[in-house]
Amino acid sequence: MRYHSVARLAGPRSCAVFLIAVAMTIPSPATAQQQLTFADGDRLSGELVAVQDSNWVFKYKGQDVKLPTAGIQAFTASEPIGIRLTDSTVVAATVRPVADGLLLEMKDGTTRLVQPVDFAAVGSASDLKKLEPVIITLYSPFFKFWKILASLGGSLQRGNTDENNLSFTLDLGRETSKDRTEFAALLTTTKELDEAGETLSTEPRIIVSLGTDIFMTKRLFGSIGGRWQHDPTNDLQFRQTYSGGLGVQIVRSEATGLRASVGVGGRFDNLTTGPRNDRPILTSSGEFNQTLGPARFRVGVTYDPSLEDFSDVELLNSYDISISVFKRLTFIWSLLYQYNNPPPSGDEKNDLTMTYQLGWSTE
Repeated sequence: MRYHSVARLAGPRSCAVFLIAVAMTIPSPATAQQQLTFADGDRLSGELVAVQDSNWVFKYKGQDVKLPTAGIQAFTASEPIGIRLTDSTVVAATVRPVADGLLLEMKDGTTRLVQPVDFAAVGSASDLKKLEPVIITLYSPFFKFWKILASLGGSLQRGNTDENNLSFTLDLGRETSKDRTEFAALLTTTKELDEAGETLSTEPRIIVSLGTDIFMTKRLFGSIGGRWQHDPTNDLQFRQTYSGGLGVQIVRSEATGLRASVGVGGRFDNLTTGPRNDRPILTSSGEFNQTLGPARFRVGVTYDPSLEDFSDVELLNSYDISISVFKRLTFIWSLLYQYNNPPPSGDEKNDLTMTYQLGWSTE
């Protein structure tokens, strides 16, 4: 249903061992207050900065090293750190190894014996509120977990128009274990020319989509959404497409996503030069995204035939590549292919829009 939307640095155990071996060749600062000891007896001094799934992220010499928790034998923090355990307990404590695991020693003198796998999150001992677990329910907390990407650049359009113009894209997304909401807007410009090739007017070409999914199980979700399009080059004064259905989340991880959905809905066309055209549709869509280091790849497809005539169809196919270039600055290359049969204007069935932009993201 959606044409556009908003890395795990993981590797085999051998990669982690290699990083540890390299780090061990560099002398550790004598003032280091946190130290890891591995099952083979090797030690690494630095700072525990995060817990991600079954890995600890340890900062050494300014570099973050991701280490499997299963390979950690002992951990020492001589100064208090903030810790959230897997049972949601949040404490400020020093940590030292003992025979049966790790001993947490709180300021009030109480102690608790834990294992490395019991760590769920770490942070500052002076701000334990940030470590408190967030209770997630349907669309709550609503103002958390949003990601925003706004980008500006150029566009190349082929099909019912042959132009190079400006483009602007805005993507907003929010995803939890309970629900997912995605908003996307693409704005380009198009020119109306006279017979001599002179510009008569410049009009915006706009495609906006909004969709939300509610997870009924870990894999199965219900989906509802809409898409709105203003496209003078296609004789579309205003096209509205609405649909609802069911989907399957085939893969869902920090680095990879794959999903597919089917449903029914309606497409409503207000044409610039012709009569209004409304019809019920069958909709199907799929999306694959993959993060590799600083790069993210996404492919999406939406196929919406009319239930009254399967030859009356709209197909949207999109490809995106985004690369983080500096902190929150991102380069984005996108390709949107749109097929309309019959075309609203009676001209070209195929439209191609390529954008190349620089964007700012909240991540």
